[in-house]
Amino acid sequence: MDTKSQNNITHLVILLVLVVALLAVLIFTGLIGCNIVPGGCDIYYSVLKGGKPDVLIVYGDSGLGDHTKLEQALTDRGALNINVRSMPVEKISYGNIKEYNLVIVEQAKKICSKELKIFEYYINNGGKLVWTGDAGTELCDGDELLKESERTKGGADSYIGPWARRDGDRQLSFDELLGLDYKGNLCELTSCSEGEEKGRIEVIETSQKLVKGLSPSIPFKSEFAVTQLKNAVDVRLIAVLDYGTNLLGQSSAPWMPASKQDFGKKLPFIVSSGAGERVAYYAAPIESFIDDSEHPYRALIEQMYYGMLYS
Repeated sequence: MDTKSQNNITHLVILLVLVVALLAVLIFTGLIGCNIVPGGCDIYYSVLKGGKPDVLIVYGDSGLGDHTKLEQALTDRGALNINVRSMPVEKISYGNIKEYNLVIVEQAKKICSKELKIFEYYINNGGKLVWTGDAGTELCDGDELLKESERTKGGADSYIGPWARRDGDRQLSFDELLGLDYKGNLCELTSCSEGEEKGRIEVIETSQKLVKGLSPSIPFKSEFAVTQLKNAVDVRLIAVLDYGTNLLGQSSAPWMPASKQDFGKKLPFIVSSGAGERVAYYAAPIESFIDDSEHPYRALIEQMYYGMLYS
C-alpha cells in the first residue's frame, strides 16, 4: 500500500472517530435520539453503561405517588424489567445522581431549595428528568418564595409559586425549567370523590416520543396536580386532562389569590421542556396509570421510559 492510500485511510478513520464522538455528544445532550441509526441506543448504552440505562427514583415522605409501586412497575419482569434504584430526596447529591441516565421524582412534596439546585445542575449537565405531581411544592425551613416583582421589573407583588424561590440574592427558577406554575392538587382546590373519573387524558402531540402510538383519549380516575403552562419557547404541551367543564377552585396557598380561580377545562397533563426535551412533567404519579385494575394502561409507562431514553 502506497503512502497516499495509507494517508487516505488514516484520514477516514479520524473522520469516523470524530463523527462518532459528535453523535455521542449530541445524544448525551438530547439534541438527537440514540435511535438515529438502527441499534444505536443499544450501542450507546452498552458503551456508556455496559448494558441497559440506569434509572433512579427519588422520593420523600409525602405527596402524590408511591415510589415502591413505581419501582415494582418498572422492574416487572413481564414488562420493562429495567435497572432501577430508589433514594430519599434528602440523601441526593450531584455526585450520587449524575451517573443515572434518568431520574424520576415523585412522592416528594417537600423538597428543599438546595435539592432543587442539584436537580437543576443535573439537567444542565446532560441528565434527563421526569418530575411528577406535587413534587417540590412544599418548602423547607429557611426557604423563601420568589415574587413576580423580584423576577420582573414592574411585576406583581405576589408569589409566583412553590417552584420559584429566592436563593439568597439570586433566583431559583425551577418553574421555568419545568415550564409550569403549580396551583394545587385537584382535591385541595375543589371537592372530589375517590375512585370517580376525574376526566380523560387527551393526547395533543400524537407523534411526540412520550405518547407515540397511544390512544388519543384515556379515562383517568386518580388525584393529579393542577398547573398552568408558562409562556416559553422550549415548552411543549403533549397531553391535557379534559375535566369536562371549567375547573373552579381556590386554596389558602400563599401563591394563590383569595378568590376562586377558573383554571379552564383542559389542564396540562404531560409537558416536556428544555433543549432536546430532556425534562418531562406528569401531573400524576407514573404508577397511577396502572393502579386502576379495571383500566390498567402500561403503555404510558413504557412510552415514558423509551421516549426519554431511546428516542
